[in-house]
Amino acid sequence: MASFDFVESTSQAYRFVWNRRVDVVRFSAMVLVLKILFFVGFVAFDIQKEALRQGLLLLPIFFMEGWVIATLVIMALHAHETRRETRSSILPPAEDTARNIKASMIVYVLIKLMLSFVVGSAYHGQQTIPDAPPPDPSLQTFILAMMLIVFLIWAFRFLWIYIPVVMGKSVRTYLIRFRAYSDSFPLLGVWVLCFVPMMLFMILLSEFYGTVMGVLGVGDSSIVFETGMAVIQAFIDFVLSLVSSLAVAYGVYSVFNNENKKTDIW
Repeated sequence: MASFDFVESTSQAYRFVWNRRVDVVRFSAMVLVLKILFFVGFVAFDIQKEALRQGLLLLPIFFMEGWVIATLVIMALHAHETRRETRSSILPPAEDTARNIKASMIVYVLIKLMLSFVVGSAYHGQQTIPDAPPPDPSLQTFILAMMLIVFLIWAFRFLWIYIPVVMGKSVRTYLIRFRAYSDSFPLLGVWVLCFVPMMLFMILLSEFYGTVMGVLGVGDSSIVFETGMAVIQAFIDFVLSLVSSLAVAYGVYSVFNNENKKTDIW
């Protein structure tokens, strides 16, 4: 069973982003600016809710974002090994780093496209029958919902396949180490500890922005207001992807290094 301290991994990710903020900004500035411009374009062309089309249009951004995240992940892990004075590194040799980053980038893009397709298909299905009454609750509906939740928890590990790839590990090796159903829980813990603070920060930032726009007399349905919200959304989306990737990377590294750490909840 693959276990790691997801609280420690997440704190290490936040610490790395803060301590190496100059490097993070230097690597991320271009992709972040372009992502913001694309999100603003979605507002201008009124396609904010078309996830599938957005995913296709964001394809070049996904490639750049995947490269940036993979580069920062391997940088963070090398710094982690140096700080711990690890005698034998489990990371690939330097000559394989560029190849692993490219492979991780491609896997990252495929995952992003898959998520765009799933979200877009689900939203399209809702739009197709907008006035349909909700189904009556039944035991069968409950069982199907529970089965879907169980499946999604198990499948959650597949969203992070690009992390072991940049570490020079094969997808097969990763799935063998994370083969137990419970192995998804530390990954879910990492994601929650990254997602919740980012969403709270986005809510606070959006409320502040809305207040400022209200003072200036700009309504929340105006193009100016929606453009500002698109900028906030693009920024939070990138930071969340980066921090969660770093946190998962620290956890996966711990597993492959056979540290067998666990999170002390109580």
